[in-house]
Amino acid sequence: MGDQYNNEDAFIQQLAAGDEQVFRQLFDWHYQALCYFAGSIIAHTHAAEDLVQEVFSKLWDKRGDFQSTASIKAFLFIATRNACLNYLKQQNRLSEREQEFLYHQEAQTVPAPAGFDPLLAETELLQHLYNAIEQLPTQCRRVFKMGYLEGRKNEEIATALNISYNTVRTQKLRALKLLRSSVLKNQVLPLLPLYLTLLKYYDYKG
Repeated sequence: MGDQYNNEDAFIQQLAAGDEQVFRQLFDWHYQALCYFAGSIIAHTHAAEDLVQEVFSKLWDKRGDFQSTASIKAFLFIATRNACLNYLKQQNRLSEREQEFLYHQEAQTVPAPAGFDPLLAETELLQHLYNAIEQLPTQCRRVFKMGYLEGRKNEEIATALNISYNTVRTQKLRALKLLRSSVLKNQVLPLLPLYLTLLKYYDYKG
């Protein structure tokens, strides 16, 4: 975000002072990515959008508490993750992939190395995943989003896109391979355990 706003200190000060234009910039920069993220966890698009909007309301309430744009980004992603987990815990019936995600999040006990900030690390990874998804080839990206973010079955995707079932499977595997490759190319290896946890969650049977 620092590249999107040249004077970080001024940005933080204006946000703290209640500058609605600055807040709108934050919303425009992160809303879609947060909705994709929330939707991939709870598998309900409208509920995901509602949760993200609530997170931005909390950000506005806490606008004077941030010291950097990195801490704002961390707050947005982690607050969205926590809101989604709370949503899942309140539901009486969860899908298989929602149960799997909830289990992995609650069972995450890997100790962090010295000097490692897990909140910022998770935020960096989620932002990287979002960017990497957007850079996938067109059909590969559409299949990935429909399968892993919208929760559609392979048969539904094949019908909607007028392609074969095998093509859907091939494109999903290609997407996962490209995303794994992106981790290596962008040197986020310290985040690999978390990345693999997310991919294991994404890689449910379609």
